[in-house]
Amino acid sequence: MSEDIRAEAAKYYDVSPTIPDDIAFYQARLPASDAAVLELGCGTGRVLLPLAAWCGFIHGIDRSQAMLTHCLHKLQAAAIPPTKARVELGDITDFALGRRFDLIIAPYRVFQLLDTDAQVDGLFRCVRAHLAPGGTCILNVFHPQGDFEGVQQAWESMTERGRWEVTIDGVRLRCEERWLRLDPERHVLYLELIYRRDVGGAWIEDAVLQIPRRCYTPKEFEQVIRDHGFRIIQRWGGYAGERYGEGPELVVRFGA
Repeated sequence: MSEDIRAEAAKYYDVSPTIPDDIAFYQARLPASDAAVLELGCGTGRVLLPLAAWCGFIHGIDRSQAMLTHCLHKLQAAAIPPTKARVELGDITDFALGRRFDLIIAPYRVFQLLDTDAQVDGLFRCVRAHLAPGGTCILNVFHPQGDFEGVQQAWESMTERGRWEVTIDGVRLRCEERWLRLDPERHVLYLELIYRRDVGGAWIEDAVLQIPRRCYTPKEFEQVIRDHGFRIIQRWGGYAGERYGEGPELVVRFGA
C-alpha cells in the first residue's frame, strides 16, 4: 500500500458542507433488512455507520488508514459490533474478500478518482467477482453540465477557487481548490485541495491533498458501465429524484 496521501486531510472530511445528502437514498436501495453491503471508499464511515443499522452486514474498504481510523473510532463509539460492520485497508481496484454482497456502493464520487483505464477495469472486475446472484452496484460521479469541450474551457479559465468555509467549536476552517493540469485525452483534471484553519486571524495551511477528477458526460458514464459487461437498471440525476442528465450528479445502478 502506498503512502497515505489523505493522512493530514482526513480530519477535515466530516466537516465539509459540500457532501450531498445521500444517506436516505442508499437506505432506500437496500434490497432487504438482512442484506450484505460492500462500500468501496468508505472513508470515515459517513455512509457506512448509518447503513449498518439498516442492513444485515456492511463491509468497507478504503486505502487511507487515517480515514479508517476515524471510522473505527465512530464504530466503537456507536457500539457497532464487527458482526454488523467491518472495515479494512485495501485498494478498491484490486481486492478479494472471499464473499459476495447483495449491494455494492461507492458514494460521493469515489469512481471519478480512478484516473487510469487500468484502475477502472480493476474496479469493475472486483465488482463482478463480489456481486451475489441478483445483486446490484451503484456508482456515482458529478455531472459536468455539458460536453467536455465546454468543461475544459471553464476549467482552463480558472486556477483556484474557494470550496467552503465553516466554523467548528469556534474555529474557522476553509477548503480551497487549486487546479493543476488537465489531461484532455482521458478527460481528467488534476487538482489540489488546500485545507486551512484560522489562527488568530491568519489562515494557516494544515493539509494539501492532490487528487484526480475524471469527467464523464451522462452518455459516457453509462457507456463505461456497459463496456464492462453490466446491465443498467436505474439512473438518477441526484439524490432528490432528479432526472438523469438534468441534476447535479450522475448515479447509476447496474447488475451482471
